[in-house]
Amino acid sequence: LGFRLPQVQAGEQRHHEAHVHGVAHLNVALEGNNLYIELSSPAANIVGFEHHPRTEEQKTVVKTAIESLEAGEKLFALPNSTGAELVKVNVQSDIESEADHEPGQPHAHDHAEFCKEAEAEKHQHGEHHEADDHERHSEFKAEYHFVCKTPQKLTLIEVKLFRIFSGIEHIEVQLLTDTKQSALELTAPKNKIIF
Repeated sequence: LGFRLPQVQAGEQRHHEAHVHGVAHLNVALEGNNLYIELSSPAANIVGFEHHPRTEEQKTVVKTAIESLEAGEKLFALPNSTGAELVKVNVQSDIESEADHEPGQPHAHDHAEFCKEAEAEKHQHGEHHEADDHERHSEFKAEYHFVCKTPQKLTLIEVKLFRIFSGIEHIEVQLLTDTKQSALELTAPKNKIIF
């Protein structure tokens, strides 16, 4: 992946990464002027299914979802006073069209590395599943790097993922700043991370 957030305690991290439909995960870290946000979510929350897209409509849904995820400034609203600018976005998914992927070739959107990591993690946790569509656990992962001119004015982040992706019901957040580490849960009516 493009960058790594400082790790929240490893045991906690593993617990929070469980694959539950309706639940997404955000890791948020503020280090100096740099704000890093990592999102991980089951594909079902983002596109409504986890199998390879089979129809043109499903392929379009996946393409549109990736474009939506790449628009980080529309997903995370920061106070104007921070002077925040989105400088890097990295969106990855292991959901793809079988027609677009020949065995042994890199995955579309350069997802080969992500898939290897995901598969290794499944083996590590003893969760090996067949590639059968009924047992697939496809995910989307996205990383965002904002640079804030005045990070001390970053008092909250409004998370707009609920409006854009109706499959997301809860977001479990790990927040890490120079002065605190906390965990919270967001819902559509309660969608602000308070620093």
